[in-house]
Amino acid sequence: MSIVIIRIKEGPCPEGAQCISVGSISPRANISIPEGDYLVVMSPAVARAVDLEAIRGRFRCVICVGPATASAVGGCVVPREYSSYGVARLIGELAPGKVVVLRSSAGNDVLRRLLPDVVEVSVYDTYIDGEKLRQAAEAVARSSAVVLTSATVAESIARLVDLSGKKVVAIGPVTSARLKSLGVPHVVAAESTIESAFKTAMELLG
Repeated sequence: MSIVIIRIKEGPCPEGAQCISVGSISPRANISIPEGDYLVVMSPAVARAVDLEAIRGRFRCVICVGPATASAVGGCVVPREYSSYGVARLIGELAPGKVVVLRSSAGNDVLRRLLPDVVEVSVYDTYIDGEKLRQAAEAVARSSAVVLTSATVAESIARLVDLSGKKVVAIGPVTSARLKSLGVPHVVAAESTIESAFKTAMELLG
């Protein structure tokens, strides 16, 4: 039984899984970050694209979407659910204020829909490598289970591989929503981390 984890960029891989990166990130130049009350960091890649230490003092609170992001950023609050929905719930429990979100240009619109005063700043772009994606699709076709780590990855793989006979795990609710829109049966990891998603895939395979 083989489990393939597909993601945009390289990162740690759980023992026993085959992790495949299908793209890369490119930081944007001349980013303008406005003043605000809450600074939300939506991925570890933000810490490589922005000098967060130079701006964190301008905000009442820094919020990181999950533990991997918190490890890269340091000194931030992490919501109970590691997703855009978890961030929205956390901010909803705090005092009202302007929210500045740093993220990929491919990010979702969940925070803008759920919170009243949000400014999103795209600090890096993501790119899918066609050859890497083709190789990933071949690995998925041979696998027993696949973990999809973003909505972009989910859509890219679903276009190339028939996932109907696979055990498919979405890393979180945003990826799950994209898979639902594509008609792909799947389960959602208990936590929005690669480790939790891999564990879910292992459980599905028994």
